[in-house]
Amino acid sequence: MESTSDGWIKVPFTARSLLSLFACLLIISESSAARHGDPTIIQEADPNSRFICKGQLGDFPACTCIEQTSEISCINAQFVEADVFLHINGHYKSINKITFHGNNFQDLPDRPLFGTTKYPGLHHLNLSANYIVNLNSNALKSIPNIRVLDLSNNEIVLRPQDTNFLSHTPLLTHLYLRRAFTSSVNRTRQFELMMNLFTNAKLDNLQVLDLSYNYLSSVPYALACPFPSLNKLDLRQNMLKTISMNTTCLSGVNTIDLSRNSFRYLDEAFRQKFANYLNPETLIMRNTFFCDCNSADYIQWIRSTNVIRERNLLVCSRASPQNFIGSRLVEVPVHKLDCETPLVAEAPSTMSGSLISVFLALLLSQVLVAV
Repeated sequence: MESTSDGWIKVPFTARSLLSLFACLLIISESSAARHGDPTIIQEADPNSRFICKGQLGDFPACTCIEQTSEISCINAQFVEADVFLHINGHYKSINKITFHGNNFQDLPDRPLFGTTKYPGLHHLNLSANYIVNLNSNALKSIPNIRVLDLSNNEIVLRPQDTNFLSHTPLLTHLYLRRAFTSSVNRTRQFELMMNLFTNAKLDNLQVLDLSYNYLSSVPYALACPFPSLNKLDLRQNMLKTISMNTTCLSGVNTIDLSRNSFRYLDEAFRQKFANYLNPETLIMRNTFFCDCNSADYIQWIRSTNVIRERNLLVCSRASPQNFIGSRLVEVPVHKLDCETPLVAEAPSTMSGSLISVFLALLLSQVLVAV
């Protein structure tokens, strides 16, 4: 190395040293950019960045958009205003599935969800668990081709002005209304409005109707009649003790799930006017069955019919004598059943209740005197 006249040292630069210097400068530049939030650097480092939504939805981490599958979802975003659906418009050429789950809309808008924008490719709409109370008849107007609609886990109260809500979705094949309705409203009136809703919709292609977990103690007699293509009716986890339906509208149905209801016995009306008209293997009946001296008729019927699917799984949940608890209904010796053990807990008698009340009153008076 040589010194210059002004004291500087001459450093010879080779091609290798120049490349090394350039590499160092590049590393320093990238580090600085990362520290200052350069979006190009973040995008390379975060593989989930490709799922960030375009437009205003991109401001919410609870929303993801997958262009490869044409899906948009906002899970537990706690949106309150239904105007959020408008934020989708103008950013995607095609959308196949939209999910808004775990929000607090309460009311769907009295206009199309997506305004004047139409989504002919949208086939799946999930609006579950949004605390929706009021539907509004125009909400689904811009999405005529949806096949699957999920309104489960809401608090829907039907109103006369809502009965055209489904009339804009004639191609529906699956309608999920699991725990969709509030349990504190007049059931007779709600059933009437629900049947108007179904009839006005003209859902000739509907195959699956889910009304499970709705605390239903009965269902409309003509429930299945608006749906000529229906093949599955899900009524699990309700409060049904028996059921009466127009069986002429059930000729194409191959599954009716009545599991986890309040069936203890299968009464004669159930057997003779309903079940005997169904297709083989249609009924799923996993319930808490009672077996006692009054059970012979329904147990013998279960053994003889072909309408119950997986009947070998049905057991005596309570029995008299108690040693038959857990016995299969197809095997329990009917002639040995008796009624010596009550299968339903008896309520305290009026006299017992009165004595208890008097005792508690006297006890309370003594405590007050002592104080």
